[in-house]
Amino acid sequence: MGYGFVLLQDEQGERPWQRIRAQRLDAAQREELAARVLACVAERFPDVAAGISASCDFRGVVTLSGQCASYQQLCDLAHAVAKVAGVRNVVSDMTAADVDIPRRDYSTWIAAGEKACLLAECDVVVVGLGIVGAAICRELSRTDLRVIAVEAAEDVACGASKANNGGVHHAGGVTPGTLKAEMSVLGNRMWDQLADELGFSFDRCGDLLYVEDPEDIDELADEFKTAVRNGDWRPRLIDGKQCLEIEHTLAEYGHKPVMGLWMPSQGRVNTYEVVVALAENAAANGVRVMLDTPVCRVETERIAGVEDGEEGSRRITGVLTSRGLIRCRYVVNAAGAYSDEISAMAGDRLFTIHPRRGTIAIIDKAKPPMYRHLTGHMNPEKKQGRDPNSKGGGMEFTPDRNILIGPSATEVPDKQETRTTDEELGFIMAINENPEVSERDIIRLFAGSRPADFSEDFQIGMSEVTRGLVQAGAIQSPGVGSSPAIACMVAGIIREDAAREERPVGENPAFNPRRDRPVRLRELSHEERDALIAERPEYGRIVCRCEGITEGEILDVLRAPIVPRSIDAIKRRCRAGMGRCQGGFCQPRVLEIIARELGCDPTEVCLHGPGSEVLRCDSRGGSGEVSGRA
Repeated sequence: MGYGFVLLQDEQGERPWQRIRAQRLDAAQREELAARVLACVAERFPDVAAGISASCDFRGVVTLSGQCASYQQLCDLAHAVAKVAGVRNVVSDMTAADVDIPRRDYSTWIAAGEKACLLAECDVVVVGLGIVGAAICRELSRTDLRVIAVEAAEDVACGASKANNGGVHHAGGVTPGTLKAEMSVLGNRMWDQLADELGFSFDRCGDLLYVEDPEDIDELADEFKTAVRNGDWRPRLIDGKQCLEIEHTLAEYGHKPVMGLWMPSQGRVNTYEVVVALAENAAANGVRVMLDTPVCRVETERIAGVEDGEEGSRRITGVLTSRGLIRCRYVVNAAGAYSDEISAMAGDRLFTIHPRRGTIAIIDKAKPPMYRHLTGHMNPEKKQGRDPNSKGGGMEFTPDRNILIGPSATEVPDKQETRTTDEELGFIMAINENPEVSERDIIRLFAGSRPADFSEDFQIGMSEVTRGLVQAGAIQSPGVGSSPAIACMVAGIIREDAAREERPVGENPAFNPRRDRPVRLRELSHEERDALIAERPEYGRIVCRCEGITEGEILDVLRAPIVPRSIDAIKRRCRAGMGRCQGGFCQPRVLEIIARELGCDPTEVCLHGPGSEVLRCDSRGGSGEVSGRA
């Protein structure tokens, strides 16, 4: 039976995250909380305390203003305030002396949207098509609600969902009592069915942590206790012999475990593949998907007799996008790194996103993983210097058996800052446990930003300020594994609110939970390949030699419910360009196929959206073939 289901057994009790979100403060209590916050700042950060001010709203959300000496100090100060008793979250209006914090300019989009006038009407607008937004869209497609999903980028999964290690995490690394812990455990249990229905790769690989020094056993036991408290599925403390039975290769590398923690709930996915599957299934079930459609204003109406910013002071009426106005009753805020800005547009300043960049190295398949399962040496010394608010990273692998090393964790002020640095490469190689892997084996370094808030918890729920605004923001790790549960929670919130409004939500009688797994020639037998090529000869034409991807597979994704329009979008769907050469050989052919199938000029084909066009011009005078130079 194991140690699972702790959360489900305690459903009658109020969760710690529910208690803080249920509090309501009067004027005197707000002043008292703000005074305690400033006392904390004075004690912890005396060099800047005189210039910091704090205000508090009816929920215990504290807004800080003033200047810090550095951006890192700003993050440290806000984190300290978030831990003061009674503080629900922190909104930062602070500046940093060492850097200008970029702010997104929405004015051009607003002007275009106002000029375009009415674009559509629906019941629900979902803002953002990362893994959380896509999962919510699919869950809402079970209902008779009219749903429109808007995404600012040119494709789905263009934010953190394309730049993470794809972990469906166990619950040993999340703080008990948080919403993050609850969603992680509940979501983890849903992945086997989800993968079966939607046809994406999912590896329930399990995670083995081991120690070789008896003095490190206490830390291993602490993670076991955390997993048990959170309700994880059958974690087990095991002895050294059992470690070797699970992962016998440990001995071949000279490791001598004395104790281990086996977490069979751990899984792996390619996150971008999951997002595509969720979004395509949602679209097939009636959700209208609008790419290249940033939200630049959230339309609300004021409630008479209630002071603005207080409880129930506004109601959602729509969103203004760069393409025009969409009228709606609900806005689901799944905007990732920009979820704080969408919330503020709706009149609810609940949290501030402080991006935490993580860099990951992808290793050539010529160097396979050392172990069958995720396996790591728990060494407390390795955690020195890591961000205390992040799980950090280690040795991982994808369902396709590429080794991943990372991610790192670096606070950055710019939400679009995804460059890689020498320092983060140094961190990656320092945590590399594979003696056969060196920098020469890295085929790609990439980085993404975790959309973290200062409470370091998920923000999910109906806004107390703006009726109809459903938050699904500040979703960082373990957001991938949690996403199915988050989707169910958000759909439940909308159902309950609609019922209170006496507009009950019905079911979609045509809902189909299944999506066929895309054809992957490399997975077929010789006989199956021969039959397929005889029927469709394009499957006999290899485009990407590194990964064995055919023209037929590329054509399939170009004819899917959500049409990819860039080279990177093709890569995320069928792996063309993901091998050793990273598109060096196949990119011109992929570009040619995109241009031919979409009926556009080759110079219009982008690598990853407007401004990243690969070709400048046709240098051979309209030959009709790809001939420009990058």
